[in-house]
Amino acid sequence: MRRITKWFSNRVVGQPSKGCQLCSLGSKLVLFITGECDSNCFYCPLSKEKRKDLIFANEQHITSIQEAIHEAKMISALGVGITGGEPTNSISRVLSYISELKKEFGNSFHCHLYTSYAISEDYLNQLHNAGLDEIRFHPPRLDFSKDIKSSINHAKKLDWDVGIEIPVIPDEKQKIIDIIDYSIKNNLDFINLNELEITETNFSVMEKKGYKTKNSISAAVLGSEYLAHYLLKKYKKSKITIHYCSSRFKDRTQLRNRYIRRAKNYAKSYDEITDDGLIVRARIIVSDNEQLVKIHSALVNEYKVDEEDLEIREENNMLFLHWCDAQEYGQDLNNQFQNKIKSIHIIHQYPYPEGIITYLEPIVEADKI
Repeated sequence: MRRITKWFSNRVVGQPSKGCQLCSLGSKLVLFITGECDSNCFYCPLSKEKRKDLIFANEQHITSIQEAIHEAKMISALGVGITGGEPTNSISRVLSYISELKKEFGNSFHCHLYTSYAISEDYLNQLHNAGLDEIRFHPPRLDFSKDIKSSINHAKKLDWDVGIEIPVIPDEKQKIIDIIDYSIKNNLDFINLNELEITETNFSVMEKKGYKTKNSISAAVLGSEYLAHYLLKKYKKSKITIHYCSSRFKDRTQLRNRYIRRAKNYAKSYDEITDDGLIVRARIIVSDNEQLVKIHSALVNEYKVDEEDLEIREENNMLFLHWCDAQEYGQDLNNQFQNKIKSIHIIHQYPYPEGIITYLEPIVEADKI
């Protein structure tokens, strides 16, 4: 019996696509292949900085396939989701990245791609031959043109998963119903309904159209989730998979799990990992590099801290260590090296070399820095 089931903070009729299943684990490399796109969707959340021909892997700006492979290894990736902009504006780049990622990680490395274009048969064949496993069509502004339908019909002839992914725009109920009905009639593999969000980029347009957030702490649009639940109920007996992806899921499940995976590969011996995938460590900042060497020596020889649990960063006059060691020996070090230590903090940080610090707990704060 077909029914609506809870999947994390999402709802689904049927089984989520393979791409969605891997995303839920945080195991998909998010490959932003280009910011160029001329679909002009009023709800586009893309920042102004990204609306250029740039490449990002998990929000890290990259310039080569090898950097993408490195980031995939850092999260122990099982696949890649290719997005933009419009990825097929740089079709040769897409084909190259898919081919090299498959070559590096094997044919089981799952690749899915989003497109808002009516892709030609030639491009579809090239994508399929390169190893793309799943293609997701996004009719711009929910305008389902004959050209996109034609592209979908050809895609269905190839051996991969074909679906539609659209935002749930509260006052476009009939357009969404028409798209779902088409998908069912043409035996597509899945439909993904995304909760509509207001961002810094689309705020002015969304405000003019009368859209509001559903509460003060969410970017999700009021009414989007309600319509999605209505659609799930309406089509719960259909054979197609219909997956509603909430704004909360992207932040609290998908992104969190990706941070956890990266943290496990990124963490040093002196780090601990939080339940949210942040790195916990202690940081000592001193006045000059000479003091770094002396403090390092004192920690190893006087306080018997394992040398492997210490790291000097000369370029920033910093020394990193386990937070417990800093808490236990911090005040003594400060007394020993008076006026040389600027600060000792326990920090929580995203698992990247220059990751954002989300929390600072002072142990010693001799100077305001």
